[in-house]
Amino acid sequence: MLNNKIKKSHFKKDFKQILKEWQLYLMFLPGFVVLFIFSYIPMYGIVLAFKEYSPVFGILDSPWVGFENIKYAVMSYGFYRLVRNTLALGLLKLIFAFPSSIILALLINELRIGLFKKFVQTVSYLPYFISWVIVASIAYMFLSTDYGVINDLLSSLGIDKIQWYASPQYWRGIITITNIWKNTGWGTIVFLAGLTAISPDLYEAARCDGAGRFKQVLHISLPGIMPVIGMTFILSVAGIVKDDFEQIYALVGQNSELYATVDVLGTWMYRGLRGNFRGWGEVTAVGFIQSIVGFLLMVGANWLVKRSDNKGLW
Repeated sequence: MLNNKIKKSHFKKDFKQILKEWQLYLMFLPGFVVLFIFSYIPMYGIVLAFKEYSPVFGILDSPWVGFENIKYAVMSYGFYRLVRNTLALGLLKLIFAFPSSIILALLINELRIGLFKKFVQTVSYLPYFISWVIVASIAYMFLSTDYGVINDLLSSLGIDKIQWYASPQYWRGIITITNIWKNTGWGTIVFLAGLTAISPDLYEAARCDGAGRFKQVLHISLPGIMPVIGMTFILSVAGIVKDDFEQIYALVGQNSELYATVDVLGTWMYRGLRGNFRGWGEVTAVGFIQSIVGFLLMVGANWLVKRSDNKGLW
């Protein structure tokens, strides 16, 4: 009885809080509805991972095959290469792309001329709004064997031209660099928002104590945005097993000569969906494994962040 009374009192308190701040919850509602429709309702399709899909029977009535799809996908030729490439590109993005947004945000925050600061922010955001198809065209202008800017420069220096689109060893670096160029500016938004929340009095006190700009960044700016860094780190770690299919497919396409280093789970799934309907179950099975591994990585990253005396996602 006592527990029921406590639960009812908590419910009444929460309900009163919702009524008090109903405008905020109303703003949250459209995002929740979109998330529910496009992310949660389609989740019933996960059952395809355990079925031999047939459009005649539909998703729910297709024959149950248990873990056969998962076993077939994992044991298939080339699966180890797909996992290796996916993890390699994910780790490169975590190691290089994730810190680049933090560094750029700190640099922008140090600019003192307001108009120039806004100009730098705008310029850094622009690449995010460029389609990966356009980025691939720009990359081709640089990497083309006959007319590429880089090969022209190499030729002027007396160095042999590089056939970039036939040399898979270079493409993990190319994928990482293009990812940094396109997404770093957009990634600074959340860190700049965190920096604006730091009290100016802290910087004033540091200057009075003789701290230079670098020490202010090291002892005030970085600790001030550490909760934001922790949150984004958790989500970035969870994304290690999720490749950027749109980027890779736009830059590489179906160039099998580059598959050795950039063929990932996402591109394999795309090819599987274009085959017979049996591939739908295998693709769903691999996607299901990706989701589980991503969730486990997120739990581990959350634990690690909380162990470092920062707030986690939960």
